[in-house]
Amino acid sequence: SGLPTGSVLQVIQGSTTTPSDTTSTSFQDSNITASITPTSASSKILVIADFGSGATNSQGGCIVNLVRGSTQLFYRGVAYSDGGSSTGSSTLCHLDSPATTSSVTYKVQFLTQNTNSTVAVNSGFGGYMNPTAHMTLMEIAG
Repeated sequence: SGLPTGSVLQVIQGSTTTPSDTTSTSFQDSNITASITPTSASSKILVIADFGSGATNSQGGCIVNLVRGSTQLFYRGVAYSDGGSSTGSSTLCHLDSPATTSSVTYKVQFLTQNTNSTVAVNSGFGGYMNPTAHMTLMEIAG
């Protein structure tokens, strides 16, 4: 690209207002996703996802997973309910090195720790339904 290492080469943002919930203890795809085609195989991709999260009922937590294609990058617990419900805001950040110039897709997945607890991403809160979740991808020159 001719630009100095660390330069931002492109920025892509995906957004959704569609909430997702599950009672599955296996990771499920959410609608929080975005794709980018790196201009160089030496580039890094900074992935930032921001969204609401929550858990209802008792003894269950929401675990979110960041994937590139089918490759797990990392996971994190974001909400836990011990009777009643829990809601909050979540942000995932990851500096990835996909080592390709082919299109790559990043996605947030999620599961519940306990089938008795429904967990949600991009969930509404207090009557404010279908908020906007984002996934931002920044290609950084390597």
